[in-house]
Amino acid sequence: MKKRTVRRTLLNTYSLIILASFLALALTVAAVQIPRTREQTFSVLRQRAASAAAEVDAQCGEMRTIALNIAYSTQLQDRLILINSSSGNGEATKLSTLLSLIIFPNRPVDQINLYTSGGEAVHSGLLNSTARERAEDQPWYPLLQESEEPILLFFSGPDEQLGKFITDVNGKQFISLVMQNRDNFNNPCGYTEIKQRLSRVISSIVSYTTVYGEEICFFSRDGTLIYPAESAYGEEVFNAACAEEAAGNFVPVQLENGRVFACAIPAGRNFRAVMIIRNSDLVRPVQQLILNIVFFTLLALVLAFLLSRLASRRITRPIDSLCQQIAAIDLSKPARLPPPETDIAELAELHNAFDRMQGSLSDHVNRLLLLQNQEMQSRMLALQAQMNPHFLFNSLAAIQAMSDEGMNDEISVMCRCISGILRYISSDSSQEVPLRDELHYTEDYLTCMALRYRGDLRYEIDVPEELSGALVPKLCVQLLAENAIKFTTTVRPPWLIRIEGRQEEDRYKLRIIDNGPGFGEETLKELEARMEEIRRTSTLPSLKIHGMGILNVFIRYCLLYENRFAFRLENNPEGGACVVIGACIHESDL
Repeated sequence: MKKRTVRRTLLNTYSLIILASFLALALTVAAVQIPRTREQTFSVLRQRAASAAAEVDAQCGEMRTIALNIAYSTQLQDRLILINSSSGNGEATKLSTLLSLIIFPNRPVDQINLYTSGGEAVHSGLLNSTARERAEDQPWYPLLQESEEPILLFFSGPDEQLGKFITDVNGKQFISLVMQNRDNFNNPCGYTEIKQRLSRVISSIVSYTTVYGEEICFFSRDGTLIYPAESAYGEEVFNAACAEEAAGNFVPVQLENGRVFACAIPAGRNFRAVMIIRNSDLVRPVQQLILNIVFFTLLALVLAFLLSRLASRRITRPIDSLCQQIAAIDLSKPARLPPPETDIAELAELHNAFDRMQGSLSDHVNRLLLLQNQEMQSRMLALQAQMNPHFLFNSLAAIQAMSDEGMNDEISVMCRCISGILRYISSDSSQEVPLRDELHYTEDYLTCMALRYRGDLRYEIDVPEELSGALVPKLCVQLLAENAIKFTTTVRPPWLIRIEGRQEEDRYKLRIIDNGPGFGEETLKELEARMEEIRRTSTLPSLKIHGMGILNVFIRYCLLYENRFAFRLENNPEGGACVVIGACIHESDL
């Protein structure tokens, strides 16, 4: 048998191993990364579409806010009542002046039209006038009567009168919002119509910059293409993207001119932003990835062959002995390695390095545990710092409105409550607080919201005194109450928020109940799935300071009590949503 040197043996063996390994790695990377690159492309496009849709929804939300401000304005409602009565001579002009204060100087919307039940119409914005016009003669009137929602938001198309004041083509088309006004006795007293130019509502879509050659289209909920008017994609793409099985993901659509992928993102309740990318544009990142894999694989093979030649000259039997010694290390009982049996300086230094590393493992482990504890504390503080700035903005706006109406007592109460809220939030950074403090803070918040909604919102707190000392995560009850108000106010008033508490053996249970629309089936499944994943994997998602109230409270309970707590979402049989939270009561709490 022909003898071979160790160097030649190692060189041949390592060369074959490295060659096979890199080829397998290249194939594996190609098999894994190609679909991953495709999904990453979809993810980027989905996020960009969601961002554009969110901006559209924000514009629609601003229109809805102005409509609600008009509906809850005592001065405007009084003018409407006077116009509808026989004593309302000249009141239309005063009403027009009040509307001008809303429109100018910032012009948040283009046009506000108020229609009284007596057949008077007051126009303010681009067009300012008063006239004899009946709401029943408007094209949106039958749509509002058929709608189950109190507010109708729709694409109204071009408006010849308002279009005279706008040069932009898309600005001559409008998005309209219509709602019925009611007096203090809940009797109909007219209608509010708000118009905003299409170019402003969908500015994020009009100014969208393509990344992969994709196109974003704007549809109404019934599938009517709104923008761009000259798009080649219509109802077929919309129906496929909005199908129930699509669920917000990209789905393939076969068209006459080729295959495309489409994804529909809701822009509020009434519109959809559909992201569309051709199959030919989608494969370009994949093709580039394949070229990169081939190039780097060849480069790695050349470098690996050179390194294997170098390593084969230096690696001998002593390395095996060192590997065996390292493999026998017991981390729970660190001990020094025996002296190296080699005269190679590099191997001796490697041996000494492993020996020193073993000696410092215990310190590193302890340091890692300390860092993990500090990270948990930081995450708790970040969660505790959550507060919606819109609450302060809306509260200040409500105080201003009450000041105009001379509601000094209500202003005093709201200022006291806001002061208490800010004092509570800026207090010490304790992770847990007594339930009595949390409920007092929550009551201040609910009082502010009740004053803001002028009696349409009521709240009830029914918690026994013996639970007042139980420790709960700070700000958890208020976050759930805020979340309940957010969704309850999407339906017609009156609105009720109820907080109930009871003691079950050594545990407390709190229920936050509302009379709103309740959890949708898909929403409930999604929230429960995310909470179950957190419980199962013990991995917490990235924190969101705004817009994730329920999950933020759930994360707090996970951080503080691991799996020793109750957290349940359900719908009430009589209507509305209910969130149940609870944990053990320590004897020191009471």
